Amino acid sequence: MGYSAQPFAVDLDKVRQIFGSNDLSLLEKVKSSKLYEHYSSQSDDYDFDEALKDIVIRYIKPEDRKETKSFFDFIKNKPSSGLNPEFAHTYGYALLVICDILGTSLSDAGDIFYSGGEAWTKVNEIFKTKGITIDLDRMWGDKKLFDLPDNLDFPGITHYSKEEISYLLNELAKIEIQDLRASYHNEEFEEIEELITSFKEGLQICKDKNVEFVSFLH
Repeated sequence: MGYSAQPFAVDLDKVRQIFGSNDLSLLEKVKSSKLYEHYSSQSDDYDFDEALKDIVIRYIKPEDRKETKSFFDFIKNKPSSGLNPEFAHTYGYALLVICDILGTSLSDAGDIFYSGGEAWTKVNEIFKTKGITIDLDRMWGDKKLFDLPDNLDFPGITHYSKEEISYLLNELAKIEIQDLRASYHNEEFEEIEELITSFKEGLQICKDKNVEFVSFLH
């Protein structure tokens, strides 16, 4: 079974700043994203527009959170972020669409970053052989990049930092892709070449824009 990694070249700080920003113009812009209709139509556990409003409007910034008491003031509840943990899954996809508006999509075709396949595995093996210490499997990770409730479902959200982008571009520049051809069948090599090339191009866009590579895997 394979999964799709949808990466964006986007400024992490700008994405974080939209939490609780009350930016109504952003909510309107989000609806112009080509991804909005797709994900809003598939949201069956919580209204997608309400999830967007939770993040942009109802989110409570850490400095404004307060403890609440219940049961005759004997039980203290932790300060709330204003986001419902039950809808962490929908918040993840809402954030994906926000990144599409604030950043640049690096995988318009979707299946370019199809993970879990043979090409993905082979490229990781090549990276390891070449001594590259960061591989494509980073996109599987679920780092706490944003202040969302813990999500046991998809999407997994992670990133490559600016420093890691520079490192990867430097290391990938040392790989002569055509030198790998003899080790693989033609069709297999074409998939490997496409994946490495697409990854490098995405990293370069991030480098040129001085932003991070943020990935949503699902």
